[in-house]
Amino acid sequence: MLALMDQTREPFVADEAEAVIARKAADKLKAVAEANEGVKITVDGKEDKKIIVPLPARAVALIYEVLEAMANRTPMSLIPHDAELTTQQAADYLNVSRPHLIRQLEANKLQYRKVGSHRRVRFADLIDYEKECRREQKQALVDLNDEAKRLGLE
Repeated sequence: MLALMDQTREPFVADEAEAVIARKAADKLKAVAEANEGVKITVDGKEDKKIIVPLPARAVALIYEVLEAMANRTPMSLIPHDAELTTQQAADYLNVSRPHLIRQLEANKLQYRKVGSHRRVRFADLIDYEKECRREQKQALVDLNDEAKRLGLE
């Protein structure tokens, strides 16, 4: 994802020592994250000054997810929703071929913009497209099951 270099950082993988610390922190934070509660974090500042930082529940849940990934040594990246991906990057994200993605773009199933002769896909649009595809897949399975029942093929 070379084009994202200026929009994101390299994938992060915790080392063994960080994974151990992350596991302990995640275990302590799990109940709060699952309860969807906000917290106040106390940070020891310079010269014995303590800073109290309130965190909303959604931030706590995100921090918990990051800690879990670190504890499991799972590579992770944060991609802004307004980041623009090349067609190859978008295809890689969806785990489809680039020609398939291009056909979807040309059929107006996924929004994109052109930069010169190159297409760019917003990450947020890619997420929306992925959700719609999953919804259509689930509906197709329901329809297929209904058809099997109608034909007595169960």
